[in-house]
Amino acid sequence: MILQSLATQSTLRCLSRMLDESIHADVTINTADGSVQAHKAILSATSPVFHSMFLHDLREKESSIIDIEDMSTESCSALLSYLYGTIKQEDFWKHRLALLGAANKYDIVDLKNACEESLLEDINSGNVLERLQEAWLYQLNKLKKGCLMYLFDFGKIYDVREEINNFFRQADRDLMLEMFQEVLTVWKPA
Repeated sequence: MILQSLATQSTLRCLSRMLDESIHADVTINTADGSVQAHKAILSATSPVFHSMFLHDLREKESSIIDIEDMSTESCSALLSYLYGTIKQEDFWKHRLALLGAANKYDIVDLKNACEESLLEDINSGNVLERLQEAWLYQLNKLKKGCLMYLFDFGKIYDVREEINNFFRQADRDLMLEMFQEVLTVWKPA
């Protein structure tokens, strides 16, 4: 067990160096505000979408450039740190919404699950409607249920009554229907 732990730590140090020092990096990722270097093998091993990019005759395979213009360089670096197994907790928390979007886009299931669990931990009146929208957008059923419980089971809908009008103007019709059904379930007469 100790040997396995030492081997894992050693591997993570090597992966961290590969990323930080761009050792034999063979792909450039262009972000909204800069670029970072990475490794096709790591990206391919962690995401079926990246794997497909480099497997088929797509532009990314030919040019060794990936455009991820919906992420900042800082968020993309957090994504890469996650993929290389070296992400720090504070970076994960800071970038978890961007990481959730990337996890969904690049089909990184374990990251998507980690983001959902994390977003469940600190639901409050200031973020519940945004979280509900994210849960709907990315089909995160546990997060959606957590948000609906917060609003209806715990009666916190009164805390966001001003924001709810704006939310309903912009929310998806199916999401509003689901919320209405939840209201009926929670508030049905005893």
